Amino acid sequence: MPELPDATLSGHDPTPGIVSVHATMNGQALVWRRTPDGVILERDSFRPWVYARNLDDLQHLGEQLSVDDAAAPLSVETLQGPPGSYRYLLTARDGRTLHQAILYGSRLRRAPASRIQDLGYIAPGVTEQYLMASGRTYFKGLQYDDLHRLQFDLETTSLTPDTGRIFMIAVRDTRGLRTLLEARRPAQEADMIRSLVQLIRERDPDVIENHNIHRFDLPFLHYRAQVHGIPLNFGRTGGTPEIWQVSDGSRQQWLCSGREIMDTLDAVRRLGLPSAGLKAAAQHFGLAPEGRVYLEGSAIVDTYRDDPNTVRRYAHQDVEEVDALSRKVLASSFALARMAPRPFHRLPTAGPATGVLEPMLIRAYLRARAALPARESAVEEPHRGGAVHLFVEGVINHVVKADVASMYPSLIRSERIGPARDHLGVFLHLMDRLTALRLEHKAAARRGESGEHDAMQSAMKLIVNAGYGYLGAGRLSLFADRAAADRVTKRGREVLATVLRGLKQRGVTLIEADTDGVYFATPSAWSEHEARALISEVSGLLPAGVTLEFDGRAQAMLSHEVKNYALLRYDGTLDVSGAAFESSRSEEYGRGFLQRALTYLLKGDVAGVHRTFQDTMTALETRQFRNEDVARRVRMTKSMEAYRLSREARKDSVYEALLASGYSWQVGDRIRVYHRSAQGLRVLENPLDCDYDIRHYTGQLLTGYASRLRKAFRPEEFTQVFPQGHQPGLFDLPLHAIHTIWRPVVAPEVVLGEPDPDFNPKQGR
Repeated sequence: MPELPDATLSGHDPTPGIVSVHATMNGQALVWRRTPDGVILERDSFRPWVYARNLDDLQHLGEQLSVDDAAAPLSVETLQGPPGSYRYLLTARDGRTLHQAILYGSRLRRAPASRIQDLGYIAPGVTEQYLMASGRTYFKGLQYDDLHRLQFDLETTSLTPDTGRIFMIAVRDTRGLRTLLEARRPAQEADMIRSLVQLIRERDPDVIENHNIHRFDLPFLHYRAQVHGIPLNFGRTGGTPEIWQVSDGSRQQWLCSGREIMDTLDAVRRLGLPSAGLKAAAQHFGLAPEGRVYLEGSAIVDTYRDDPNTVRRYAHQDVEEVDALSRKVLASSFALARMAPRPFHRLPTAGPATGVLEPMLIRAYLRARAALPARESAVEEPHRGGAVHLFVEGVINHVVKADVASMYPSLIRSERIGPARDHLGVFLHLMDRLTALRLEHKAAARRGESGEHDAMQSAMKLIVNAGYGYLGAGRLSLFADRAAADRVTKRGREVLATVLRGLKQRGVTLIEADTDGVYFATPSAWSEHEARALISEVSGLLPAGVTLEFDGRAQAMLSHEVKNYALLRYDGTLDVSGAAFESSRSEEYGRGFLQRALTYLLKGDVAGVHRTFQDTMTALETRQFRNEDVARRVRMTKSMEAYRLSREARKDSVYEALLASGYSWQVGDRIRVYHRSAQGLRVLENPLDCDYDIRHYTGQLLTGYASRLRKAFRPEEFTQVFPQGHQPGLFDLPLHAIHTIWRPVVAPEVVLGEPDPDFNPKQGR
């Protein structure tokens, strides 16, 4: 399939092979391109720019502010647009001069600020400005495998560089390199770091990557390099030699001239997996190599002393997994970089609405020399979102899901619902073109054609699905349109009501419904063919451009709450959804219990559920679990300084545990804690021990995990399946006589405005 032909989608400059860009406020841009003969550096110039609503802050310049003069130090161009819009385009030879002039003018007006963005000006990052103005994007004409990617991973004697050192660095790349750098003695660390710097410069990769590279590997490496007086000159020739750190909101990020530093952890965290760690993510995607070595972090140093080859295999496999994970989770960011005017390294953490779609809109307006709209005024009336209905809770069999295929994007396109102030029509044009191209890529992927069609269609789906969120983002987005967003959700509720009415009239049992689709139960004798035929029939009731599709079947479903459920597929696979059953804050022993108990539950094996509970309880009481099995991972949202200031007003057990352990942290750190016997909550420092608080965790098993299955049983039967003591009650039923139940929560007639006088929400079935 050829490159995207539309300048609105991928920029008006077709320059191929761009792998990195570094632009500066003095109007200079370094552009590295991969060609058949290797990587070349091109130098370009541009005028840094700012969109303004008025010229009040520049009145002090007088005639120093030129008009429509692309050669002047400072110039303004008046764009077509209504008063109050961003109709003044300010450009400069040096962006710092422009910013300083605006800030000085704001002080004269007694409205001081530290950044021009705080004054309401639109000024993207300087590299984004270059990409938008030039119409260039990364990676045109390249496939992901064309990139030269290098992975490195540190093995250290401590988690903090002031108390430990690096003793091993595993390095590999996509051009055949596979090596280890080692420093068995402290005196060898400096030479090992120098060897890594030399290796990176010799191999000359386009991308340097690892899992958690921004928060662990590079901070640790940088600290140890400073101890030895070694500059980390990873940069490509022609750019800044040494890497540097910038703050991106609440997170720190490392940059390198000519190379993109990519963190697979950023991409994994957006997927909402129970654990974002490298090993867990690799196992989730089936990427762990055969014979994978697993070592506890606290045991690596001792293992290296006694069995160094095992640690060497472990380190090699770490970087192999990073390479495989990169292909899996960064391919869509690579595809986005071909379209959006953003550096590759910014896309894994960019929001699809304001971080991807909006820059594409701004680029189109900048190219057309058109004014950007003023941000939408606040709307007092609350926004009514999409419909969400729970009809049934408990365990119900023979379940089918019908999906209203991309409901909101379909309504946006079919009914031409776009921002009223997008007078160029860019928003709807992007929705149309991206959808059409996505379907082409999706079809090509299904046919097995070569190329990265799956990544491309995933990237395009990401942008298209962000369209509704962008409309409703209020003052967070330039082209937000509350009326348009309300119209989308109103039509969405009407479409969903049509689907529900159509299904109900055809005799199935509705379970749950929202904009993602509808779960319903069919008669036990129905085949998949009959379910598909029903869905096709109901789809015919929907407006043009909106379709209802078959989206799978399951033997049984535990409906717990809206968007919180468990499904047992016909192949025996258990799928769970929602924080009740799948949360990164859950302890490993609890996740394991739920996985086994839910499988037995949905098979109708109540005795197996009971046995699983009793076995887990016994394992806790006899300390068969390790501390790491009962620990949970928490994210730090306050700095040490911020917590100390608020501590007197309100203490937090997690932060208190960190202080008690003498642990330092930064905002964004994820730290594992557990309840230690007789000591309360503590930082996990001894993962292989088993000194956890038995009473806490046996109580947590019942109240925190088993309780999530409560709706599958009548109250008296729940207490028998999950007894607080080990002794059976005098009037207990035999376990084989206990059956799961389901009960209606709300009648479909009520939701659809058709009251049913016979509906009884307390009646179990």
